Amino acid sequence: MHVGRHIIQELALKFGEPAVERWSFPMEAGEFAELKSRLALGRAHDVTTVITRGRQVAVVRKHAYPIDAYRTPSGGVHPEEPFLDGAIREAKEETGLDIGIEGYLLYILVTFTHMDESARWSTHVLLARLLSGHLDPMDKHEIADARWVDWEELLGKINPSLQGTGLGGLAYRAQLHEKIHKILADRGKIDRADH
Repeated sequence: MHVGRHIIQELALKFGEPAVERWSFPMEAGEFAELKSRLALGRAHDVTTVITRGRQVAVVRKHAYPIDAYRTPSGGVHPEEPFLDGAIREAKEETGLDIGIEGYLLYILVTFTHMDESARWSTHVLLARLLSGHLDPMDKHEIADARWVDWEELLGKINPSLQGTGLGGLAYRAQLHEKIHKILADRGKIDRADH
């Protein structure tokens, strides 16, 4: 909740206006309870980094995910740290990579629902370039694996796995991958055929 409008304005001034979307996803009881616990601690956002290396993108898998369920790295910015510093820190913890932020691609306001309850969340998607390092998660407690994939594998193999879990949070990540790919293709950052 500490990521206010002023942060969005600062990012937009530095990198340009992001695409803005509103989405809604149902969640299972367990994942909705986990989301509510984050909200109770004052966090209602994540920053997702799209780290590219040529035609590839870095993805991570948490321990609780199925073996073939990967997503772009994401995490929360601490209240006391500058937003971009938090994004870079989270990416380093999840991937082991040093990155430089080069774009603000997408701002999503999402409503997650379970039964008759709902919770609001926001995702800020940043484009990042690899500066140095090798994929090797620092936070081994949270992240089980990290690897490079091309867009064809991400959209054609991994996304169906995410959607097939029946979990709203992972279906959300799959749709996020699709939207990111479209934005990058529209901006000429990747070839439309990379899917």
